Amino acid sequence: MADFVWDPIAEITTNSVPLPWHRNYCSLKYKKHFMIEQMKDLPANVVGFRATGKITKEEFDTVLIPAVDKVADATGKINYLFVLDTDVSNMSAGAWYDDMKLGLKHLLQWRKIAIASGQDGVNRATDIAKHVMPGEVRSFTLGEIDEAVNWLSI
Repeated sequence: MADFVWDPIAEITTNSVPLPWHRNYCSLKYKKHFMIEQMKDLPANVVGFRATGKITKEEFDTVLIPAVDKVADATGKINYLFVLDTDVSNMSAGAWYDDMKLGLKHLLQWRKIAIASGQDGVNRATDIAKHVMPGEVRSFTLGEIDEAVNWLSI
């Protein structure tokens, strides 16, 4: 039996999901799916993310931090939406640490921060954070994401 060789070009250009006997099936099984995804279709002055499942330091380093850095470098101000669509206990210690580092790195560039969550504790903590963070900080429920986007874009 031949050894499996991963072909990234074929994986990128394949338009259908491989069946178990297809040569890309093995690589698809091990493809990394991040639990933090950058939200699309937001106003140009808003950067937003949705977190689901377990959230790791790797995801902050790979998905969230580069996107926030890009906005900060391009505009000098950050309008930030974070939708926590998972239990707060699913954030690893490394993710919390990266979150804190990101906040300090851009300390004077935060214009508006909106945190949407279905957890009262997260929303209370966000409401407390508005007293220590520069810029404006507001909490929203998961049902108020559109309102959060509107608030951030003004």
